[in-house]
Amino acid sequence: MAKTNSTSKSVRSFRLSSEGVRQLKGLAQDMGRSEGNVIEIALDRMYREEIRFGLRFGESENAGLEGNYQAGNEKEEKLQ
Repeated sequence: MAKTNSTSKSVRSFRLSSEGVRQLKGLAQDMGRSEGNVIEIALDRMYREEIRFGLRFGESENAGLEGNYQAGNEKEEKLQ
């Protein structure tokens, strides 16, 4: 069954360098996904890394969000 465009998503426009466009097109083709979906995945991964390493939120805020945003293996040691 074909997916339909979601009307709940807002439309955004960005200016990317030629290198960024090349990378985006390559990732979209390799992953078999749309360019918009690749951007969403990349943002989510970056957001999770920011939380994981405590760069996005202060320690008190990070503690409450850590359960919602986990990156990697739970047995993995945290970087100090």
